[in-house]
Amino acid sequence: MHRNYFFLNRLIIEANDLLKGLNIAQIFSQEKGTLIIHCRNKSNEKFVEICVVPGSPYLTIKNTFSRAKKNTIDFFNQSVDEKIHSLEIAVDDRIIKFNLEHSEIYFAIRGKFTNVFFSNNEVFIPFKTIGQAELSVIHDEFLNKKFSEDWNAINLHLVVETNYLDHIRKKYPVLGTDIIKEVKSRSNDNSNLKLENILKGVLEEIRISSPCVFADESAQEIKLGFENFKSIPFTEKFLFKNVIEAQNFLLSKKYYVDSRSERLKLIKQSLDREINKISNRLNSLNGILERGSKEAEYNQNGNLLLTNISKIKAGMNNITVDNIFGDDIKIQIALNPKLSPQKNIDYYFEKSKSERTLIAKTQELVKKLKSEFNYLKNLNESVNQIQSVKELEEVMKKLRIKSVQEKEAKDDLSLRFKHYVIEGKYDLYVGKDSKNNDLLTTKFAKQNDYWFHARGASGSHAVLRIHNTKEPVPKSVLKKSASIAAFHSKAKTAGIVPVAFTFKKYVVKKKGDPVGTVHLLREDVLLVKPEIPAGCEYVSSQD
Repeated sequence: MHRNYFFLNRLIIEANDLLKGLNIAQIFSQEKGTLIIHCRNKSNEKFVEICVVPGSPYLTIKNTFSRAKKNTIDFFNQSVDEKIHSLEIAVDDRIIKFNLEHSEIYFAIRGKFTNVFFSNNEVFIPFKTIGQAELSVIHDEFLNKKFSEDWNAINLHLVVETNYLDHIRKKYPVLGTDIIKEVKSRSNDNSNLKLENILKGVLEEIRISSPCVFADESAQEIKLGFENFKSIPFTEKFLFKNVIEAQNFLLSKKYYVDSRSERLKLIKQSLDREINKISNRLNSLNGILERGSKEAEYNQNGNLLLTNISKIKAGMNNITVDNIFGDDIKIQIALNPKLSPQKNIDYYFEKSKSERTLIAKTQELVKKLKSEFNYLKNLNESVNQIQSVKELEEVMKKLRIKSVQEKEAKDDLSLRFKHYVIEGKYDLYVGKDSKNNDLLTTKFAKQNDYWFHARGASGSHAVLRIHNTKEPVPKSVLKKSASIAAFHSKAKTAGIVPVAFTFKKYVVKKKGDPVGTVHLLREDVLLVKPEIPAGCEYVSSQD
């Protein structure tokens, strides 16, 4: 429901009371897919949090927010110090517009294309990078949209014979599935007039009634609705004065539920994997014990060969001898034709000794694995009862299970390099030393990324990430990238430095090359001043 058009409509009405008249202090991001708009005046400050992650977008307002000291990046600096005049919503789409003094900020919810845009008379800039052609289409679309800061009182009267809900939703796609589901939950009569009146009532509740968070403990689900909603199952519900408070509670509660669910899933997967592995090992070890020890058999064969050593000839595959330790029945003993008679005898005595050791170790290992198996089985049954995220993290630590964030951090090579953002859009990554240069060029860089290095001087490799190969990179961006590469070289004190650049696919490393050494199959050269040019912002690097 918190992504429904009419919920957003009420949200912007409440948000106007909180944000009108405040100035933009800064806009930044310190988490993938999330943008923070810091607004304030002399007596008040608010933080607008916008999430553009597909499947879970939202806009909410908080009273406090702490910006991290590193790994953050500023966006839309053109809006700083501008006053917020109002918030509006498109009359036919989930697009929220911040009207500033000289510009606008748009938040558009569109599935995987959800994004935030900054617009003024000179630029139209996206938060998430998209192609220039697509950006131009979106810009034109937004300019032609009609926006309002008031409640969108749509005309629900429709003259149709049957299927009123299908027709009204076709006319107003913004109604969404949540509202239609709520209407259906309240009606046993499918007459058009009855459904129309119920729909009017549901929309009126969204406009003025108390928002409510419904928690279903059994299904581990939490949803947002309104006080008298009947379509949402729950074991507990929480009432709020306004939708912003309700949404913040929902996000907090959902974060807890998702965090617990994520950790529980990782633990269960790990336990199932380990239990299955131990079970297979126990089956294998029990097979050895059921087969029994061959210590006596190998020892007997060794003694029989020793007794008949004179009969063993080089190259024999086997020998038949009288079993003097049994009933004098002749038995055949296998030989290794490549070994001498004495070596064949030693082989059987060593096998006898190894068999004795194997059985003892197998028995000890079975005992240990059974204990571990029982512990993990009990833990697998009891872990479902753990409600505390902290306790689940302790279990993960004990089992040496990495969290999703730890795995992502390990997989995200970009964190290992110096990172610059050029002209608010282009990502440039710079190596820190020879080993780091190798990692940047051979593991991180993609074939169509641009690669830079100061000519005739040792220094860092630099890689300009190309997100859209169909969009040409402005020469100004290439020159700024080259300047940064020159700045991170031994030639940084020179006035002008030649910098070689090419596509990464023309950069090769030959077998035996020293760390950090590569060869260029083709190259171009830019003459630049070694510096961090204007329009280039240092973002971060992992310590």
